[in-house]
Amino acid sequence: MRRSLFRYTHILILPLLAVGMVLAGCDSSGSNGTENGDDDNGAATDVFPAPSDGAGYTDAIAVHLQGSDLGSRLKDASPDGSTMKDIYQGNADSGTNIRFVSERSLSSPSAVNYGQISPVDIQSRISNSDVSNIALPTSDGLEEDVDAPNSSGEKNMDQLISFYLDNPKHTSANGVDFAQFAEKGVAAAISYAEGADILTDFVDGTLGADDEAAWNEAFGHFGAPRDFRAFLTDDGSIADNAPADDVDGDGETDLETEAVYIWADYTADRGGATSQDGVFSFEAFDAFVDGRNAIDNGNDPTEHAATALDVWEQTIAANVIHYANSMESDLSDLNDGDEITQSALGSDSPSESTGFEDHWGEAKIFTWTLQYHSGELSDGQLQDIHDLLGSKPPYDAGVTKSDWVGTLDQVRSTIQDAYGFADENVNNW
Repeated sequence: MRRSLFRYTHILILPLLAVGMVLAGCDSSGSNGTENGDDDNGAATDVFPAPSDGAGYTDAIAVHLQGSDLGSRLKDASPDGSTMKDIYQGNADSGTNIRFVSERSLSSPSAVNYGQISPVDIQSRISNSDVSNIALPTSDGLEEDVDAPNSSGEKNMDQLISFYLDNPKHTSANGVDFAQFAEKGVAAAISYAEGADILTDFVDGTLGADDEAAWNEAFGHFGAPRDFRAFLTDDGSIADNAPADDVDGDGETDLETEAVYIWADYTADRGGATSQDGVFSFEAFDAFVDGRNAIDNGNDPTEHAATALDVWEQTIAANVIHYANSMESDLSDLNDGDEITQSALGSDSPSESTGFEDHWGEAKIFTWTLQYHSGELSDGQLQDIHDLLGSKPPYDAGVTKSDWVGTLDQVRSTIQDAYGFADENVNNW
């Protein structure tokens, strides 16, 4: 999948702000005060080097903030579709706070609004890019005017998200989770699709070994702070100070360099429980750091690009397994022969979301995410997983707990066989 030049016309620089969103390029030390870069032998330090031009991944951070905001707002009791459309189209202004900040207890900044950053036109970014604008398998099975727009054929991610913002709610009457699909849909169609495309170009040799700006952008799409290890425990899981913290002690939380966003966060959540699968957070971050240091030293980053891409993909595949496991846990109070219905899962009305719906939505959207790049699952295998999951939760269709657990077993085994995941990890995710 080739990347168009469209992306590089959207590198935006977040302004220097008193609230702490300083440019990463202005700071060349990590939380421990050590200098970024390499030792005399070219060995990487544990901090991602500052971009030499202060650019590269600032617009990727804006995408993370905006996508997170859409998911959060769709969970409101009465979601404001007009505000969300402004966020989606890059038109939100100082009258709209960014919830990634306002929903967390940060002393500085305590709030950041869209007038203080340069928002990205996400809708145009998805619609106009050959990387992002792909048809989503089985999306033609979504119920029109309920779960998807009234148009024939498979939809792309923009068509789905635009429908959710025109009909804002947490979940549809069918249990299709608009909040999960919107937030993760942005992360899939921009952050993963474009980040994976950049890394693939490094692996293929399409990009030059000295292309620092492209490498920085891929790192921004991944969503790790430059000092990611300051947010990780010894086993690679996320620490208590995540997803945002003033790790360098300067009194401000820098949303470019001191916040953990979706994909980096998931690598910490799905780190391998055994040595067979490794520790995703350490492996991915080290690959990004080592690759940047290789570029700075005039060396070839191809091996590091391949590692970062592989671990990123494995994390998404592990997410599908995790949410399959979660759906099975959601059915724990049912007997094997009990039919799966909303009322059986504790919902009193079609508009009241259940944990099962959240988990079905995440399994579905992460399978769609792999459509943008998968080196291990074929299109046929991904289609099979989509067919197994269906186009909505299996309510009122005569599907029993035993039936659905069997379906989830097929989903898990397909993914495990493709990636060679250890049984212990598959069971624990």
